[in-house]
Amino acid sequence: MLSYEILMGASPAGLRSRAQEIMDDGWALGAYPTISLNEEVPWQLKDQSQRSWNFHIHSWDMLDPLLAAYSEFKQLEWLKICLRIALDWSTRYVEGGEDSTDTPFAWYDMAVGLRAYRLGYLLDAAREAAILSEAEDALLWKGLLAHLHYLDEDKNIAFHNNHGYYQVAGQIAMGRRFGGYSQAMADAHVKGMQRLYVMLDHQFAEDGVHREHSPDYHRMVYETLRGLISSGLVDDPQLIAMSERVERALAWFVMPNQRLVNFGDSDYRSVSRKPKQAEQKWRTAEMLWQSTGGLLGTGPGGGLKRFERGGYYIYRDPSAQFSTQRTFLAQTAAFHSRTHKHADDLSFIWYDRGSEILIDAGRYGYLGKTEQNSELWLDGHWYSDPKRVYCESTRAHNCLEFDRRNYPRRGVKPYGVALGRSLELPNGPVLMESECRHFKGNRHARLLILLPGEWLIVFDWFHDNLKQSREARQWFHFGEDWTLTRGENRYEATTEAGDKINVVPLLEGSIASRLYFGETDPELQGWWSPSERQLRKNYALCFEQSGITGSFATLFSFSDVVSPNFQSSRVNTSGRNLRLCWDDHRGSHRLEVARPAEGTLIASYLKG
Repeated sequence: MLSYEILMGASPAGLRSRAQEIMDDGWALGAYPTISLNEEVPWQLKDQSQRSWNFHIHSWDMLDPLLAAYSEFKQLEWLKICLRIALDWSTRYVEGGEDSTDTPFAWYDMAVGLRAYRLGYLLDAAREAAILSEAEDALLWKGLLAHLHYLDEDKNIAFHNNHGYYQVAGQIAMGRRFGGYSQAMADAHVKGMQRLYVMLDHQFAEDGVHREHSPDYHRMVYETLRGLISSGLVDDPQLIAMSERVERALAWFVMPNQRLVNFGDSDYRSVSRKPKQAEQKWRTAEMLWQSTGGLLGTGPGGGLKRFERGGYYIYRDPSAQFSTQRTFLAQTAAFHSRTHKHADDLSFIWYDRGSEILIDAGRYGYLGKTEQNSELWLDGHWYSDPKRVYCESTRAHNCLEFDRRNYPRRGVKPYGVALGRSLELPNGPVLMESECRHFKGNRHARLLILLPGEWLIVFDWFHDNLKQSREARQWFHFGEDWTLTRGENRYEATTEAGDKINVVPLLEGSIASRLYFGETDPELQGWWSPSERQLRKNYALCFEQSGITGSFATLFSFSDVVSPNFQSSRVNTSGRNLRLCWDDHRGSHRLEVARPAEGTLIASYLKG
């Protein structure tokens, strides 16, 4: 019999202890209630706030570690409890009856794909163990055929996002397992493989980046692809090479503290592993290095990385040594589709000197369902929970917000990639340019200028071609370690460890807002979400100005005292030529940048 396909969720490391823990203490997911597998499983969706939990229950995520552990250790009690739960589900949702419509997730696209390979293994293993009655065997086979027929129909497959990918993975695994027993299953295997090539080409850009705007989904989809390869479902050398390219790309999205960048629908996830665990999980030297803190493998490289097709800038300190003190900056600059897309165009995060300084909002969770044609629905929201709505909003990210509105996502054509030009000056700053349009005629260009370990400048220029005056707010969100105070049109950020950052405008015309911290009225502001259904307080601030055309240049400096030189600093109306000057304890600084309409960036930096 074929071993269990570990495609999602279960880790090869610690299977026995994890399985026994679920048997003894029940299965838990995030902050949701623990489910005892010896009691009735809560299949019914009773509250819209439990949509994510109900999806995972109907995907049989609670059975995943048990099936994987049984495949390895053949402890029959693990298989029997899985069998009892599978029969209960099949009686309700295959045989039908009054329970068949108590949830939308029994036959939800992605849940069907995940459940297909789990049900396939369970039936195969139970037959081998000879623990099925004739009626039970018939019921489970009927259920498996129902999954086969569902997945056979193109109309049921979510070709446009990662849900379809998991559907195809389940179809391939199920088809291979029973292909010698059923011609329909053999056909399903062939069809699944054909679909897999199409979906991988659609979901991953040539540079290895997942196109759904979320590094954690990049990780999750990659792990399933790796599972397909490890379990022998896929042996194509081209796909194997592609999987390694995808894993190497993922390594760039790991911050120096071994946390995954949480853009879009990503949680604040640690990739840290002990060497033995890392070797079981990763295949490339780059991810081995990142996950073990440099104990294994080699780093992904340093300097500025442009993901031209995926739509990201990432700067990493070029040092070859692993250190939590390294500089790291990542910017998202793409709109491929609405899938997992927040209203976060050109947002970024910044890590330096061992601290997360400017952070992202995270995802919070998929809670509540937006009513069609409602205000939220028209604004591009799939989910209605106010905390989820906040985490998707423009004001929850390090973005330039216009007229207190979210960047449009529904009813607009995705622009693809918004990367512009970039430049790394020898022993000097790194410059990253990006540009996109919002609300039809409104142009927005952003220039991030970073001197690692010393300062960051965020330059934003906007112009409305329709001559409408815009109220612009340049938002920034600080990590939890930072405490902020407001001065005269400036801010000071400090940590208990003694770190200090001064935040000042370098161009006249920007007005510093009050500070926001864990606010709920009149709207949420000053929060971020590390994981499912969690919001935590953090400081947020913005600089404000209004006009048809405007420019912001905000300096974040690791200096005790900063004095902007407004008399010498200037920017032209087009935003293409700027000079920024300021003084601090290191001396005087003069930065000049030319952004011609065509050609390369030109920059010079003097410090004296």
